Amino acid sequence: MVEEAEELRSLQQPARITTFQDDGKAAGSGRSCGSTGRWWNQLLKGCSPRRRLPILAWIRRYDGEDALSDLIAGITLGLTMIPQSIAYATIAGLPSQYGLYAAFMGSLVYVFCGTVREVSIGPTSLMSLLTLEYTAGRPHQYVIVLAFASGLVELAMGAFRLGFLVCFISVPVTSAFTSATALIIIGAQLGNLLGLPRLAGSDSGFFSTVWSILQRLRQTAFGDAALGFGCMAVLVALQHLPRLVPAARSRPLHRLLWYVSLARNALVVLFSTLLAHYLSTARGGVPFRLSGAVEPGIPTFEWPVRGVTVNNTTISFLEITTELGSGLLLVPLVAVLANVAIAKAFATDGVVDATQELIALGLCNVIGSCFRAMPTTGAFTRSAVSHASGVRTPMSGLYSALLTLLALGVLTPYFYYIPRATLAAVLITAVASMLDLAIVRRLPRPPASLADLFAWSVCFAVCLVRGVEVGLLCGMAVSLLEPLRHWVWPRADCTTVRGPPLTYRRVRPNLGLLYPGVDRLRSVVLAEARHCPPLPIVLDCERVVALDHSAVRSLRELADEVERLGATLMLQNVQPTWRQALQLHDTDHGLVFRSPEGNVPSVAQDPQVEQVVTQAR
Repeated sequence: MVEEAEELRSLQQPARITTFQDDGKAAGSGRSCGSTGRWWNQLLKGCSPRRRLPILAWIRRYDGEDALSDLIAGITLGLTMIPQSIAYATIAGLPSQYGLYAAFMGSLVYVFCGTVREVSIGPTSLMSLLTLEYTAGRPHQYVIVLAFASGLVELAMGAFRLGFLVCFISVPVTSAFTSATALIIIGAQLGNLLGLPRLAGSDSGFFSTVWSILQRLRQTAFGDAALGFGCMAVLVALQHLPRLVPAARSRPLHRLLWYVSLARNALVVLFSTLLAHYLSTARGGVPFRLSGAVEPGIPTFEWPVRGVTVNNTTISFLEITTELGSGLLLVPLVAVLANVAIAKAFATDGVVDATQELIALGLCNVIGSCFRAMPTTGAFTRSAVSHASGVRTPMSGLYSALLTLLALGVLTPYFYYIPRATLAAVLITAVASMLDLAIVRRLPRPPASLADLFAWSVCFAVCLVRGVEVGLLCGMAVSLLEPLRHWVWPRADCTTVRGPPLTYRRVRPNLGLLYPGVDRLRSVVLAEARHCPPLPIVLDCERVVALDHSAVRSLRELADEVERLGATLMLQNVQPTWRQALQLHDTDHGLVFRSPEGNVPSVAQDPQVEQVVTQAR
């Protein structure tokens, strides 16, 4: 099975840089009408149906060969999606049909709005666990509101092109988050695997859940344990089934075994359900716990902006969103991270319309919530299945949706007989590959750093102790300390430029001059001015990429301090747009600061220094 840890590959989107030319005049005023026209044309182009409904671009070229390939891929994907969706609903503490609702609506909407043919939208282990974190012990309406609000946030991120926000989640934090998620899911499913009854407050944390299970090991139900471990053994064996017959020896047989391996979840669920149905008619009854009744069919359209009544008390929509708290931002952020990363992994040449993918994901959640679907995102495992099955277009999602609809309409009475131990076995084997503990050995090695290892450790530990939502936020905060360090303590290369008869001291900052690092640069420059008098100090701004108001003011004050020490501060390689803000004067000797009275200070009286100034210029 393809590793689900790929679901959360961090995004590396290049920043869009817009340059402005400022010569002190209203240079752009004469082109305001043209700029407005171009902006309006871009807005209309971005909102065109052909751009926002990608199906209009490829449906005209759709032929019989495409339909056959998509049909095979869709059926294969559906056989994988249905048992996974049922199992993921149990992680979120929901009845099985909620996972199928999400799979049906996600697959159907993405056919019209998706841009990457391999991407499969539906419930995932990550979304299920986050849903459980924010809705555990609450009515199911909270889950629907969470899906609706997440969709709105994703649509807003797409409209304002905020997909770059996921870049703040580094690879070590992503790895720690997915590994901790896998452990939490495995710990939560151990109770179902061993047939232990669910206790109130069992969602309080990973360690408390495992400790509770260890204390109740004597209560293990032999039937559930035997079935659960047996299903896990069969799943692992079927996963490696294609290796028995290499493609070079017999390609048709290898292909057949490959399809059997892909459908292993469906096969295990099917045979265990048939076994439970058969034993239900026997005298001894079923020796393991079953899933229970499942509501059949697709629910009618229902606008999710409504309240819920709990104990004769009506909780409004706004009150529900207030209780969901940070989940309204964290759930869509993780969903966007997973979906766009998967789209980039499978897209042609790695080019992805991130805006359209955000809009597609938002519509999947907004429309799905109107049919009682749980939050959804892309799943790497199912996307890999589509890719390996030879998918041609997003139309394969339609066939998967129809297969899911068939399961909801016809098979739901039989979902009652699905053993809980079987679903636990499916989940444990599915998320076991998300454990990425090998990264711990790689992080301390160059070019990584101990800061990455520290971010991984903090995220992993907090996720297990306080929950995945707090752990992810802590991991992001810790990982941001490393780039922040370079702004607070910027490095500056100090060298003496010698060339008879010219000699001067050059200070070259390696990053931007923003307010956190101004004091550090000031200390470096003053130290050079004290230790190397009467050499002039040349501040080389070639590598400076940013400048703020605090830095502008501090540089002017720094020039005065250097002058009081008997030296001269000059600037080199200053961008033209910054010269006016810095109030620099271009003299025959170089770039110097104007005095408050508007006069140009004397740069130097020594002829050698004057020659140095001219060279620095």
